[in-house]
Amino acid sequence: MRRIHREILLGAGLALLGLSNSAAAAGNAPAAVTLTPIATDLSGPTALASPNDGSGRLFVVENTSNSGRLRIIDASGNLQATPYYSRATTGGPGNEQGMLGLAFDPDFASNGMLYLTYTAPSGDPRLGAQPDQVLIRLTATDPAANVFAGNEQVVLRIPDIYSNHNGGGIAFGPDNLLYWGMGDGGSGGDPNGFSQDLWKKTVGGKSYYLLGKMMRLDVRHPAATAAANQCGATAGQPAQYSIPADNPFAGAADQCGEIWLYGLRNPWRWSFDRKNGDLVIGDVGQGQYEEVDFRAYGSTSNRNYGWKQCEGNHYYSPSGSGTTCPATTGTVAPVIEYSHSGGACSITGGHVYRGPVVELRGKYLFSDYCDGGIRVADANPAAATWTYSTMAGTPAMNVYSFGEDDVGNLFVVTGGGTIYRFDGPAAPATYTITPLADPGGTIAPHLPQTVEENETATFTVTADAGFAVDSVTGCGGALAGGLYTTAPATADCTVHARFRVDDLIFADGFEP
Repeated sequence: MRRIHREILLGAGLALLGLSNSAAAAGNAPAAVTLTPIATDLSGPTALASPNDGSGRLFVVENTSNSGRLRIIDASGNLQATPYYSRATTGGPGNEQGMLGLAFDPDFASNGMLYLTYTAPSGDPRLGAQPDQVLIRLTATDPAANVFAGNEQVVLRIPDIYSNHNGGGIAFGPDNLLYWGMGDGGSGGDPNGFSQDLWKKTVGGKSYYLLGKMMRLDVRHPAATAAANQCGATAGQPAQYSIPADNPFAGAADQCGEIWLYGLRNPWRWSFDRKNGDLVIGDVGQGQYEEVDFRAYGSTSNRNYGWKQCEGNHYYSPSGSGTTCPATTGTVAPVIEYSHSGGACSITGGHVYRGPVVELRGKYLFSDYCDGGIRVADANPAAATWTYSTMAGTPAMNVYSFGEDDVGNLFVVTGGGTIYRFDGPAAPATYTITPLADPGGTIAPHLPQTVEENETATFTVTADAGFAVDSVTGCGGALAGGLYTTAPATADCTVHARFRVDDLIFADGFEP
């Protein structure tokens, strides 16, 4: 997100209804889809998420001057007057600082845990030249309450050097681990080379780390003793998160164990495909090109997404020649690149749609902060590039974010304070299949799946170390290897995975 005055944008007439893009591939965006306003008069909203607890509530991150808060839209569509939670921050509406990200623990309904990212108040002690970027855990005494009561804990603080490029998006992946997208620290052109640096770098007498990265953290299992390369903690001391053993730099010397991906400039909104776990990132460009990056679930291939060697498919620093930048830098190419021609300036990443509007299913929806056009792409995991077009009739708006509800309805969060829902022609009968995993393992996807009548859903069931799958039941399904496939859906149902301690001695038939 760029700091651009809303009144200038509207005065310049950048609503661009019916925007077309000659660089986009041929094809029309769904014509019957509409945007329905569901809430108005919010201040600087930057994120929206569902607790997936069956309540039908939506939680919205809202910013006022040097303060951030969570607001609730209830199941009836009413914006609650009393904030769920508030705290002091640095920043405000239209600013790249402030309260930036929100994620609910997959078991929020029972454990009451949710996570927020924000820019620390200016008066807080700071690790870098600017206020820190902070991840906190809130634990609600009553998860069903509409006003927070409970405790909070700082999980991780990251030093910052400039006020911009803070990323801030957080989400739980299909593996029940928390991902945090962080910008390169700001200014322009990543002057300190943070995005390609995998360890700690001293600038102006202060140590900086984890900038320009996508982090992968196990926040459900705090570390009794932080690893030597746990950059956001003191080695050997307790920490509020641990490094997953399969992180690419877990246990490495002079490489931060938290890193999952690197070479990002400012991942301003990214998401997991709730159906298959694929990761799609909107990464804001420097001055000419915006990009969408893709990573298939389970991929262990190249983790370097190119910045600042590349801006999209073009060389940035150092300059070079060739058909595309990744051809010679060995970095990952974006699946979508678009230029700033036509009024675009700053991508807002979205979601692969898996909700009730049939015309949108399997499409990746995203936007641009400046022109406000809703772009609709064919999200093809097998394709090196994705084609897209732009919806006609989009209201004049600056798109800050997107978010989903329990069943996959998609919402647009705008700088003007209005939240819209994508609606369309009535879909065929659909049912919700809800995954549930007991302690001792995981089920993926972990979010409820919306399927049409007589469709099936497939889940991957994985036991933790020291455990084995005991049983998987529900929805008339069958387990084959680690995959559980339901019967054709005829009603809402739950798939329940249970695990047991994997006692190899008794399993071999020996007595104690």
